[in-house]
Amino acid sequence: LVADEMRLSGSSNGSPGISWLRGMQIVNGGQTTASLYFAKRRFPETDLSSVRVPAKIIVLKEADPVREEALVSNISRFANSQNAVRQSDLSANKPFHIDVERLSLSVFCPDQSGRWFYERAAGSYNTLLSREGTTPARLRALKEAIPPARRLTKTDLAKYVLAWEGQPDVVSLGAQKCFDRFMATMTSSDGASNYVAPGVPEYKAMIAKGIVFKAVQKLFRPMFPAFQANVAAYTVSMVGKFFGERFDLAKVWDCQSVSNELLSQLGVWGREVNAVLHGTASGRMISEWAKRPECKEAVFASSYAEPAPGIPEIRLAP
Repeated sequence: LVADEMRLSGSSNGSPGISWLRGMQIVNGGQTTASLYFAKRRFPETDLSSVRVPAKIIVLKEADPVREEALVSNISRFANSQNAVRQSDLSANKPFHIDVERLSLSVFCPDQSGRWFYERAAGSYNTLLSREGTTPARLRALKEAIPPARRLTKTDLAKYVLAWEGQPDVVSLGAQKCFDRFMATMTSSDGASNYVAPGVPEYKAMIAKGIVFKAVQKLFRPMFPAFQANVAAYTVSMVGKFFGERFDLAKVWDCQSVSNELLSQLGVWGREVNAVLHGTASGRMISEWAKRPECKEAVFASSYAEPAPGIPEIRLAP
């Protein structure tokens, strides 16, 4: 555990004890804590009176919030050395993720009943289902309001946003490296934060980019025998780069899906992008070639079919 402050006092048997902790958080032991909690909740007859969990408690003395956050991340990294700890897991308490989580809890879909779930901490979606879905009916209602398809992880969001912003080479590096690059965009070259909290419009736009990306992935899965992830990232980047403000993300949010007309056009562009990737790879593995900036330049420099008329998401050029 880490805490900002701790007060000790004598216990009933005269031994020293903790009277209170301020700013306490678990950095290693969340699964143990959750197991104890849900065991007692699901099986009230379980006797936990003799259960003891040893804990190392670290009282933080760091006054600088940035240095304190780095210290907590390091504690978590080295305390969890028995498991692989991903950088995305250590970034859960950064302001961006807290703000996106807050928006996901307050912004409902256009039907005013469902919403998206931003999984700021790994496993929090399943924890929600276990905590709130206490009966079959409540669990069913919860999954209808927040289905697994609307669960959004930190690495997913990074992939969707960077693909739309024209960085398919970064997306092709893999989930964790893509996430690291995404988080780096919130810090200037001198290390200072240039983070601006997203509002409701920005949140809806991010979700819409995710809806487009997921639709492309689903469409391409049966179309291409291999490298669907690379073709999807490059196709989405091509759409975001060439249409920009002309692409109506608000319409995607309102519909919570993409139109059949757009899907048909994405299929055309996907085949063209796939051909360019293979044609420019010069015998290299596509998944490796896709990570290179030269690949991105080659794909963006190629010509593609004009969009068919009547695609609802694409506004006419002024």
